[in-house]
Amino acid sequence: MDKRVVSQEPLIPIDTNNKNELLDIYFNSAVKLFNSIQKDNDKNSREHFTLCGSSIELVFANEQLMPYIMPALKHLSSLSTKNTSLKIFIWDDFTTNTVMSQPPWFGYAVHKKTGDIEGVYTNRGDIKGFNGSEIKTAYNWSANAISMYNPKNRVALYWTRDIRMLPAYETSAPLRTILNWWAEEHNCHFAHGAAVGTSHGGVLLAGKGGSGKSTAALASLNSGLLYVSDDYCLVTADPFPAAHSVFSSAKVDPNNIFRVAHIANMRSNIKNIEDEKAVFFLYPQFAEQITTGFPLRAILLPSITGKHDSELLPASKKDCLKALTLSTMCQFPGAGKKVVNIMLRLVETLPCYWLHFGTDLTQVPNLIYNLLEKTKNIQQ
Repeated sequence: MDKRVVSQEPLIPIDTNNKNELLDIYFNSAVKLFNSIQKDNDKNSREHFTLCGSSIELVFANEQLMPYIMPALKHLSSLSTKNTSLKIFIWDDFTTNTVMSQPPWFGYAVHKKTGDIEGVYTNRGDIKGFNGSEIKTAYNWSANAISMYNPKNRVALYWTRDIRMLPAYETSAPLRTILNWWAEEHNCHFAHGAAVGTSHGGVLLAGKGGSGKSTAALASLNSGLLYVSDDYCLVTADPFPAAHSVFSSAKVDPNNIFRVAHIANMRSNIKNIEDEKAVFFLYPQFAEQITTGFPLRAILLPSITGKHDSELLPASKKDCLKALTLSTMCQFPGAGKKVVNIMLRLVETLPCYWLHFGTDLTQVPNLIYNLLEKTKNIQQ
């Protein structure tokens, strides 16, 4: 007999034009379902971490879910449970023996004969026609995951069908869509970029996948430079340009693992279905080099040359803005004018350079360090 728990909320009709009301009903139904399965695990299934000075609480339906979410966030863990700025409920159907209700937007999709669903999702996860509601919603196709956020009460939901099926990019940068929605309220936004530096400031390395951001950032771990990210970080332009750490993970193309032998023993033991890149968790081994953030002094655009020597050359503001905005906007549901304005302010404020790096990776952190030394006395 099937003993799975099914939401007891009534089925939502799909022939109504009030999509905002549909989302409200669906969100509240999901919260009730979560509360019904989580109450017996309350004591051991909560984690707190601090992001940009604010406390965020993660509430898991059970402890089985934690290894898929917490490793990337553990460096920000906090014992404080006061003044929570955001609460995120996390669960899946598999470990909780539940069945998530069918989302209301399914009634607006085009169901193909092949079984595919078209016409309602964008590639980055926006749900067409359901973006005007106060409740923010996104669907990740490859992770089969729903993210929802109600800014009114600062409660968010993250659900997936089976936590074991999450792709590598999802466990290395968990909850990023929800965290980005929350960050926008604090005048921040995720940037698809790496960030390394010193205690007085750092550089933001921007560019599309494969440009060398991770290689440059991870090469800096052996140099004494501080590490914020290799792929995603939070950035703000006001009151001054700054980068903030969110994830202590790193992703490396299998063909480039030989370049980062110093982190080999930190490879994730989570067996993701999609392992297009190897995932490494740098905390706690590099705890002393992982920093929560620093002011930004420059933007670098990495480029792998294949030559032996590396060099820094001036880059145009146009190239920097393009590298920052395009690779970021295509990955975050709802990203629009806010992110463009933040990135534009960063580019207008900071000097921009091409980082042409060669086969001798030891030159890269030295170039960055020397650049930062020249900006040491610059006031933000």
